[in-house]
Amino acid sequence: MLVSVDKTTLSYAAVFDLREDTHLHGSQYSWLGAIFYVGYFAWEYPTNLLLQKLPIAKYLSLTVFMWGLVLMCHAACDNFASLAAVRTFLGVFECTTNPAAILLCAMWYKRADQPFKLGIWNACGGLAYILAGIASFGIGHIHASIASWRFIFLLFGAFTVLWSFVLWFCLPASPFTATFLTEAERACVIDQVKDNRTGIENRQFKKDQFIETLKDAKTWLLFAFAIASNCPNGGLTTFSGLIIKQMGFNQLQTTLIGMPTGAVQFIAVLTGTFIASSRPNLRCITMMIFLVPFLAGIIGIHILHESHRWGRAACLWIAYTYTATWTLSMSVLIGNTAGHTKKTTTSAIHFMGYCLGNFLGPFFFLSRQAPAYPLGWGMMFFCVAVQFVLIAGILALLYWRNRTRDQAFAREGKHLANPDEDGLLDLTDLKNENFRYVL
Repeated sequence: MLVSVDKTTLSYAAVFDLREDTHLHGSQYSWLGAIFYVGYFAWEYPTNLLLQKLPIAKYLSLTVFMWGLVLMCHAACDNFASLAAVRTFLGVFECTTNPAAILLCAMWYKRADQPFKLGIWNACGGLAYILAGIASFGIGHIHASIASWRFIFLLFGAFTVLWSFVLWFCLPASPFTATFLTEAERACVIDQVKDNRTGIENRQFKKDQFIETLKDAKTWLLFAFAIASNCPNGGLTTFSGLIIKQMGFNQLQTTLIGMPTGAVQFIAVLTGTFIASSRPNLRCITMMIFLVPFLAGIIGIHILHESHRWGRAACLWIAYTYTATWTLSMSVLIGNTAGHTKKTTTSAIHFMGYCLGNFLGPFFFLSRQAPAYPLGWGMMFFCVAVQFVLIAGILALLYWRNRTRDQAFAREGKHLANPDEDGLLDLTDLKNENFRYVL
């Protein structure tokens, strides 16, 4: 929840006149949305290496503590330069969260359960938008010498700092170190993840796995998908508050009208990931299905006249189903990547694509084109089409690899090995002939 809302505090603050108070002009506000991902991109691979070398839970707790402090520092900013600096460092410290969640999910849950477990985590981002809207509405009623937008940064930053202590003392790094499990329960958890054939934890960097990752077509299909999926996300994360306000709503109305986007994200992500977890080999198809209401939403915003502000607001809410597609892409990554070094490297490259997409997105929403933003909505149409093509490519590649291995086993009279033999070995998905991809 915190990683979702802390990224979007800039959008809430803009509704309460951050741009005017800090004298932003031209494309400077777009740059503040984008520069977060410069820090995120720069530190993404180093942080994945540290996640492999250090205890995941402790390292994650430390980064959460630091990003909470940096978020609070936003309240002291009064110009573009100071805001740009803290936004960059916010990206540096927040970039650990997503890959850490992926690694923890892979260590604890069976491949069949991973989509829904990731879905619960990402759906909480939707709840965060609802709670943040309520909090921002309350903050908007504060009349003090400090501007309302500064209170937003102080409140959410302080809560993030407090939560870092909860993570430090309560979050286990792996099933091996979980003190709340008995020996029998720990053995049960380890036994169930053997079937994944993706390993649990290995702190040794393996050069051959790194090279294999760079040569694997799956890596770059996921990278390209991350860019196409997150260009729209970058635009909406930065401009959603302003888009709603420019439909004709006042400041306090804008904070409340943005809340249904969180509800849509919550429902869409849980529904999509539940389908993918309960029905085998439907992950890619489900990703495509949840792009359809996203497309319908942006078409509605594009064609409805500005006078139909409630209709356009409803279309914006519907568009947030794209979050289910993005969440499922992470389950495709962790369920189809084996070998710890390969998993961390693939994750790093995937989230570099996430950064690049989110970096580019805000620049398609030009201030001079407000409130229609034709270039921004045009970018979204293009990205939807690209996502359909890339998902189809991922599906075809994984299906072909499974079929090739099944045919080879049939010719040679082989059968899948027992997971006890290779389930905890640090083998990659390409090296382990017993590995089968989930579609």
